[in-house]
Amino acid sequence: MVKKWVVILSIIGILVAGCIFESVYLDRSFKSLRNELENFQAVIEKTEESLIDSEDNILFMKSLHEEWHEKLRVLKSLIWHTGLKEIEVSLSRIQAYVENQEKTETLAELCALTHYLEHYADDFLVSIENIM
Repeated sequence: MVKKWVVILSIIGILVAGCIFESVYLDRSFKSLRNELENFQAVIEKTEESLIDSEDNILFMKSLHEEWHEKLRVLKSLIWHTGLKEIEVSLSRIQAYVENQEKTETLAELCALTHYLEHYADDFLVSIENIM
């Protein structure tokens, strides 16, 4: 009888630990990307349109894109692929806009992606609203 309780409690403990890991990883991943994008947006706002395609900006976007690809390996096993594709497409657009010196489009896409990340991350919070 005691073995059954130990096994049941162990399984419940593993499930709870997995849920906590998932929640923390998702929260950190989305917050990290959102913070990086907000910092980049501040840089772009201060930059003249003719200088938006600087080597630093292009390298920053490439490194941010690569960093996101690393996180995607885990994220794809945890959440819906559709939302991740939207993020990927937006990052690609931002990179293309920067390379083509399109400041207005870059800022618009940065705002849209930041907003999307904020609300998309909320879909995975552990809350009564998301459970029901």
